[in-house]
Amino acid sequence: MSQIEGFQPAGRFFDDTHFPRGFARSGHFTMKESDLLEQYGRRLKALAEGTQPPATPQEAQFISMARGECPAESILEHAWTKYIAKSQRRKLFTMSSKSPSADDDADDDSSGEDLSSDQDDIMELG
Repeated sequence: MSQIEGFQPAGRFFDDTHFPRGFARSGHFTMKESDLLEQYGRRLKALAEGTQPPATPQEAQFISMARGECPAESILEHAWTKYIAKSQRRKLFTMSSKSPSADDDADDDSSGEDLSSDQDDIMELG
């Protein structure tokens, strides 16, 4: 893969916590995005976390983008913002409603006298 101008690869990057099968097999990234994340992800993470200073103007631009000061412009910045969005996403679980219990049926049977009064409220149009 060709180098991105202004960024130095820092070893292969994997996030086994959020993407245990890899970026390419996750279904969230294009092949190009997954290649960029694997090749430049360590450096991008270090820049975003502030553990390494920027060495080029492009890296300084990336830090501004990571802080939310400006929008993503390059394909590398777009891949990183997508990675952050997908890795920080919370899984949503829903619970189904409870099934009616025997107690609920007993309550319905005890109101039989209310049904007869409901029939008195019906008016015939004719």
